[in-house]
Amino acid sequence: MNVVSQFGTIIPFLEEIKQVEGDRIFFSPISEGKWSSAAIVAHLYLWDQYIQNSRLPMMLAGDTLPSGQVDVQAINNDAQNFAHSGISKNELIDQFVNNRKILLEELAKADLQTAFTIGEHSYTLEKYLTGMVEHDEHHMKQMKDVYEHAKKSFIE
Repeated sequence: MNVVSQFGTIIPFLEEIKQVEGDRIFFSPISEGKWSSAAIVAHLYLWDQYIQNSRLPMMLAGDTLPSGQVDVQAINNDAQNFAHSGISKNELIDQFVNNRKILLEELAKADLQTAFTIGEHSYTLEKYLTGMVEHDEHHMKQMKDVYEHAKKSFIE
């Protein structure tokens, strides 16, 4: 499976979460002091948009992207606020999935060996996406753990 396909594996995972009854688990913190699954999905959604709109055109052109100009905390705060703004679980997941599919279409047409730099660091699009896949996998594991725990609690 190539890295673009791997970047799409979160879609069926989130489609499964849509099938889970109730929204309480989705909007509750995954553990003490942590985000909710909703905030995680919003976080991924806003970062996808940032990459798609601000970084990808420069990456595809092989440009040097500025480093340190992204206010990571502001984007993450926006994600938290968006996730808990009253949007429904299904609407949030649908918005993420639709946006990710558009990003995947753009990436499927790209030369994954296109080289670019961010600050002093050199990347190819493939290497950058590999990091994004790892980021997705980290957050999917967090959400899987929450839902697995909830299933066990429900069964017991």
